[in-house]
Amino acid sequence: MKGSIFLSLYLLAAIGFSQDVGGKTLVSQSRTTTANIGKCDITIKYHSPSVNGRKIFGGIVPFDFVVDGKEYPWRAGSNQRTTIEFSHPVEVEGQKLDSGSYGFLVLVSEKDWTLIFSSGKSWGAFNYDKANDIIRVPVKTKTMPFQEWLSYEFINPKTESVDVQLRWEETAVTFNIQTDAFSNIISDIESKEQKDANDYQELAVRTLEGNPNQKELALDYLEKSRLAFDTMSNEYYRQHYNFAYQILKAEILESQGKKDQAKDLKEKAWTTASGFNIYYYALRKYAVEGEKKEALDILKQGVKTHPDNFQTHFAFGEYYLKEKNQQKATEHFKKALDMTIEQKSRWENYARYLYLQNKLVFERN
Repeated sequence: MKGSIFLSLYLLAAIGFSQDVGGKTLVSQSRTTTANIGKCDITIKYHSPSVNGRKIFGGIVPFDFVVDGKEYPWRAGSNQRTTIEFSHPVEVEGQKLDSGSYGFLVLVSEKDWTLIFSSGKSWGAFNYDKANDIIRVPVKTKTMPFQEWLSYEFINPKTESVDVQLRWEETAVTFNIQTDAFSNIISDIESKEQKDANDYQELAVRTLEGNPNQKELALDYLEKSRLAFDTMSNEYYRQHYNFAYQILKAEILESQGKKDQAKDLKEKAWTTASGFNIYYYALRKYAVEGEKKEALDILKQGVKTHPDNFQTHFAFGEYYLKEKNQQKATEHFKKALDMTIEQKSRWENYARYLYLQNKLVFERN
């Protein structure tokens, strides 16, 4: 009986920090913070209470809050239960979690916390049911400089991972989230009812990334992309996808030992290249595949085959910036500017900006 009375009194006392009552506006601000890693959107929705002179952890958020064998986790915020949503499957500290929205709660101890991802998202944490737990994640606390308002922050971002830091008063915990970009990209494309030329070409590239031996499947995707772009009424986009189709198919044929077919296809591609075809082709070789020499050869051939293509000089400029050769980069951006002025191109202002920016950097160094 005493335990029940104590619990009731404690819950009533806790209302002051856990929810806002009686005001026209909520004191604890509603906040949403987002991040994207590997094509996975992560969204955290919470209310941010203030310390307001109170002792938080070990005070109004008690340590080891278990009464009569029942756990009473903290909602990790105030008012509505904090939620974390993932657009694709993830791993939280190595534990797998499907895409979806989860109620987020915390069992608080002095030095160790247990993070709970729950299917239950009812108001607050008073209706917590352990049966709804999806995963539990143990983490260590860290002492931090004082912070008045509770916050969630994404830190240490990488291509396929990011850390989330929950911080309030003088305490913080951090947990890692990882995802598989390759699987997410494939999943997104395959889920489309209507796929376009870009989707099929993306599938071809990603298929080879996942398994270089699946050349026939990649070729099949490329043929499907050809059927898609052949029906396009926009000549610019049709040419763009046709160039990519020819280059990608030639590279696959070359890897299969069909060098004559590959050579013929590449020559056709070079003949029809225009716009940013060479730009993207060369920089993909450099930035994505790490083929520095091949990228340079592509750019040289581009200037020789299509001397009026200013976009190739854009690519040359980007190439030399990556090579940390500011002088050559500036020279090529100047060539691009001169050509856009002569051709009265809509890219003139962009070319002028690139040239002046890089000229300034070169002169000041």
